Amino acid sequence: MKTCLTLFLLACFVAYSEPLSCFSCKDAETNLNCNFNLPDTCAANQVCVTATYSLGGSHKINKGCVNKNECDAVSAFGNINIGVASTSVKCCDSFLCNINGSTTARLNLLLLGVSALVLLIVGNITK
Repeated sequence: MKTCLTLFLLACFVAYSEPLSCFSCKDAETNLNCNFNLPDTCAANQVCVTATYSLGGSHKINKGCVNKNECDAVSAFGNINIGVASTSVKCCDSFLCNINGSTTARLNLLLLGVSALVLLIVGNITK
């Protein structure tokens, strides 16, 4: 009985770690297109990364696995936005944690704002 209890307690404290899985794509135009690809399995020293960039009206998303040291170095600069161009790099280390694509969210917010402005203008014209 003591042996079974000891083995049970030991099993509770031993961590089983599966390889990290991340969404993966190259130069996808939308986050949805990117997430339709099969996930990649990362190596032991890797994390998930989501890198977005925008130039003019073109938005691109790159996702995948990258070495943790490289991701820490790149993401230290944070987001860069100079009006006509922007870039963002985000790293995470849990199962499929790079599901979000910030460029798509930013684009949707912009479209929502433009739609509200158009409705306001049309509402004022038709009074």
